[in-house]
Amino acid sequence: MAKAIRNQVRQRAGDVCEYCRMPQEFDVRPFQLDHIRAEKHHGPTELPNLCWSCLACNSFKGSDQSAYDPETDKLVPLFNPRVDVWSEHFEWNGPELTGRTTRGRATIDLLRINQPEQVAHRWKLTSLGVFPPTS
Repeated sequence: MAKAIRNQVRQRAGDVCEYCRMPQEFDVRPFQLDHIRAEKHHGPTELPNLCWSCLACNSFKGSDQSAYDPETDKLVPLFNPRVDVWSEHFEWNGPELTGRTTRGRATIDLLRINQPEQVAHRWKLTSLGVFPPTS
């Protein structure tokens, strides 16, 4: 993958995971390009289909494009950083991310965004005043 595309995606995201909003500077594992529509489903390696993702979010998302909302048990599309507005689907409750919509809840659940170790890490960053990011 062209380094220029990777840099464009990273800069567009502000070097923050487009799902959980963790800044790369506070995660020791390198962030990755995520194909919103997976390559195995013929998703192109082009800017409109790429987002910046932490290793945890990208690993749990895999090639999935939908998941079940844990409240309604309905299959819904996952949050799409290129077309969805993050604040419409998610909000912070201290160090835990909560879903405001079926799409938000399904994304949080599938990507396991509130795993205990992640919540503990965000709690430490919150207590230092550096999380969540303001933009």
